[in-house]
Amino acid sequence: MVLAGVALLIAVVLGWLTGGSLDRLGAMPMRSRRLVWSAFAVQAAATLIGGPVYPLGLAVSAGLVAWFLLHNRGIRGTGLIALGLLANALVVGLNGAMPVSVDAAGRAGTTTQHILSGEDPRHELADRNTRLGFLGDVIPLPAPRWPEVVSPGDILVAAGLAQLVLLGMRTGRGPAKHARRAIAPAPVV
Repeated sequence: MVLAGVALLIAVVLGWLTGGSLDRLGAMPMRSRRLVWSAFAVQAAATLIGGPVYPLGLAVSAGLVAWFLLHNRGIRGTGLIALGLLANALVVGLNGAMPVSVDAAGRAGTTTQHILSGEDPRHELADRNTRLGFLGDVIPLPAPRWPEVVSPGDILVAAGLAQLVLLGMRTGRGPAKHARRAIAPAPVV
């Protein structure tokens, strides 16, 4: 998802420009980080296998991420991520795949051919039978090199990731590489 990548890049640049550091981000007290990697692995495997395995893999992946977010619910950004993932899981769960608006795809300048040909088991074209279609991929992003159509949930996830990274870089527990060191005043004798 290009949107999340751009949001993360902007967050890192803003974090650095405002005195933050990647060391601080890495030192954030996040628990159960392996759940995220496990979720990616499960979803990748389910996508490769496809067919009826895909919805099950998506559900397991979402459960792992939800568990991770629950363990880290005190960290800013995780609430937006959870809300976005819940919105995406809801629309996918009700429809069997993420519905994509043909109109939005056209306005973004992207094609739906991969959906029509069956090459993409994660998406389906939205139609009048689509449930909660407004939560599907309905927002066109006509980026010059990588146009895409995203969902409201994708926007919430990107915003949550950006918030987590930006605030983590600025307030994490690790030292900032380029922060000024306080000089202790000389003792008065």
